Amino acid sequence: MFSVLSSLLPTSFPLPIPTISLPSFALPTSIQRRFVAFVLQKSIGHLVKPGQLDSTQVDAQLRLGNGVVKVEEVLLDEE
Repeated sequence: MFSVLSSLLPTSFPLPIPTISLPSFALPTSIQRRFVAFVLQKSIGHLVKPGQLDSTQVDAQLRLGNGVVKVEEVLLDEE
């Protein structure tokens, strides 16, 4: 019975893939800094002293596909 059903169905279903065009705009620098500081705090926050990695120490210039992140004056936790 399965072979009868499979012979009735087409071998491929031509489904159109929707395309979404997102506007290309840059986020304000303050939001980029806060976002990058948050991600760094969550990922490597256990390696630095408490109170480090805030948005004043992060310089983020993110663009679609590439970007630069600089972190200055961070003290590592020695424990």
